Amino acid sequence: MNPKYLKMMILLLLTLCTASMADAESSSKNSKNVAFLDYTEGGHNDTDFNATFMSEWWYQNGDMKLVAKDGEKKKLAFFIVMAHQESPELKDESGTNLSYLSTFYGLYPYEENATHNFTRTLVPRSSIENYIEFHVPYLNFTYPDGLKRFYGSGARGYMLNYSFDNMQLNLFFKPRVKKTVDSAIEPVNFTTYEYAYGKLRGSVVIDGKEYRVMQTNGYFDHMIPYTHDQATWQMEMHGWSWSEVTTDKYQTIFYGVRSMDDGYENYTYKHLTLINKHTGRIIAEYFGDQVNVDEKNWEYVEVKDRTVKRPSKLEISTPGLEISMNAQSVVQLDETSLPSGQPVGFVDFMAFQPDEATIKYRKNLEMGSAFYEYMVTDPGISASSPE
Repeated sequence: MNPKYLKMMILLLLTLCTASMADAESSSKNSKNVAFLDYTEGGHNDTDFNATFMSEWWYQNGDMKLVAKDGEKKKLAFFIVMAHQESPELKDESGTNLSYLSTFYGLYPYEENATHNFTRTLVPRSSIENYIEFHVPYLNFTYPDGLKRFYGSGARGYMLNYSFDNMQLNLFFKPRVKKTVDSAIEPVNFTTYEYAYGKLRGSVVIDGKEYRVMQTNGYFDHMIPYTHDQATWQMEMHGWSWSEVTTDKYQTIFYGVRSMDDGYENYTYKHLTLINKHTGRIIAEYFGDQVNVDEKNWEYVEVKDRTVKRPSKLEISTPGLEISMNAQSVVQLDETSLPSGQPVGFVDFMAFQPDEATIKYRKNLEMGSAFYEYMVTDPGISASSPE
């Protein structure tokens, strides 16, 4: 064969192979360097886990510096959740199976009061796939009002288009670290897939004024808790604590889940991950008794004649690593967050600290921002009275 044509055929084959690899949705590669599809991204059903009740949500947060065309600057942190719940017992009066869809958010403008909203609806289960794509290697969730959509994948990035009242978010998040996983059977079955660090870009509209995103840090996760034999997954635990701290070099993620016997201050499940956010490398992971959790400065909150307590300071330590944060600006989600006091199943305190959260790894001390969640389930409130 003419060497000229042989060279052209080789180039064509290389081009076709490269294009095929680029089109594959993938978050990692196997030992043979062949891309594979990541089916942890899409939606799931209760039947996937033989569950009597399951929840599933996708969570995005960000800490952003914004600038408008006229030069006005703002700093804004936020979190967004888009969720669904499934159960064979979830039916309307006619016996039609239903799916529960919800979305909620918190906004933390620097030096201003935090705001939030909780929105929910029920749709026939037969129509749920009009809103969420199931068993696919990507996320595609559109809330029924058509104003809130979250879609994409870890390989290519996630797009968030979210509108409510006087706020619109049009943001693209690209993870810059490897995916990590939290998973347990006790005290509740759950799995969380996390991209703990990445960058956001796009625009934010507040009160009709558009701002461009300049500097950001972001976090994404996808969580699925479920139960095999209870009416809801919340009935299997007292609650949980979650946090992520971001400094110049490091990112930490902590998950702690409390059983009914643990009450407010102990944890059956504990997992702490330390990441180098510049390289994406997991520096260390710690589990169970390796992790010491010290919650301080407890505050007592009344929610519809029920007393709930929460810590306003959290310190986490393990040999060679110390983390500290404060619940500085708090969004509280509970049944008062919905019209007519509709049941939520928990009281959730989601806090943001813009600076002075600390990570001390070995002799290196850094300061940064933190998101900190402390949640207490309704059964947990009933089972334990604050001291």
